[in-house]
Amino acid sequence: MPFPRGVADNDQLNIMQYAMALASKQLALDENDKIGRERVACLVTGFMRAGEHDPKKLTSYVVEQFKLPPP
Repeated sequence: MPFPRGVADNDQLNIMQYAMALASKQLALDENDKIGRERVACLVTGFMRAGEHDPKKLTSYVVEQFKLPPP
């Protein structure tokens, strides 16, 4: 179920954090790559709002989208 803007429970936050960590690792983002990590966070949040809550699927979607050129 999608969550309203600005509202996420602990389970959703844990899923988002896990997906962000997995995606950052797969993309080999440096801990200091603020722009890359913010982009990953925005992508994860967007897919969560769209209703996806499986961390592995989120990671896959984020990695795929991240590799596309920005609009």
